Amino acid sequence: MKTKTYLLYVVICLIWGTTWVVLKKSLIAGTPAIYGVGFRFLAAGIILLLITFIKKKPIPCSRKALNIYISFGLLNLVVGYGVTYWAAQFIYSNLASILWACFPIVVVFISHFYLPGEKINFPKFVTICFGTAGVFIIISQGKTFGGDDMFMGMSMILFAVFLAAWPNVYLKKHHDAIDTLTMNAVCQTGAGIILLIISSFLEKDQVMIWSPFNIFAMVYLTLFGSIAAWLIYIWLFKHLSMTQIAYIAFPPPVIASFLGWKYLGETLTPIAILGAIMVIGGAVAVNLKR
Repeated sequence: MKTKTYLLYVVICLIWGTTWVVLKKSLIAGTPAIYGVGFRFLAAGIILLLITFIKKKPIPCSRKALNIYISFGLLNLVVGYGVTYWAAQFIYSNLASILWACFPIVVVFISHFYLPGEKINFPKFVTICFGTAGVFIIISQGKTFGGDDMFMGMSMILFAVFLAAWPNVYLKKHHDAIDTLTMNAVCQTGAGIILLIISSFLEKDQVMIWSPFNIFAMVYLTLFGSIAAWLIYIWLFKHLSMTQIAYIAFPPPVIASFLGWKYLGETLTPIAILGAIMVIGGAVAVNLKR
């Protein structure tokens, strides 16, 4: 089981590390942001629902399960991904991935109140402050990367990170209440419908350009970014600690930064690189065992 767990751990890091550059390039190529994420989730959700019905798996409807569907579907997928897609129009893919490395720091803070044995001690407090200082350093470089829109994009990414953290802690606490497959089927279908409705109002003047790359991006983000990655992610909740799960946020920024530099020409200032090292270093340190 350990070999399978660690192998899937590597796979999900590779998937999430590559999705950033694919996402950014698809937005540049004419994919409306909210429509893109909504279509992706709805397509993935329908596929997962079909698999659920074929396997004749019951959909849990307990109070805890419903709370997970609502909190994870709305805060993590609708708001977290919706805001991230929208903000990615104004921010480098490498910066977006680095800011999402703040996720474990926020998770540790929330876990302090909800998960036994996850209390914040003085060393954790220091590393949280260290990582947070890195975030402010990166934000201070906003005008260097493109001005107010870049600053707004980074701020919205951080907003998405904060909202997405709590459902993950709640899911860890009550993971026995749901099934990996059915949870993803319900949450992604619901999130896709809500996001497409929002898109119909906010993006009514934008048209999806179904270019060869955008078709590839939609297929890749649906099959790998939504279906494969999220099935693996929820499965890992049953086999790893919250600290180990939090480490998933660390490798993707490294992969995304390299791909963004190679394929999108994205670069970072030395000060921003320092901030990135502080964010990722703080996120790693805050999850280290004493």
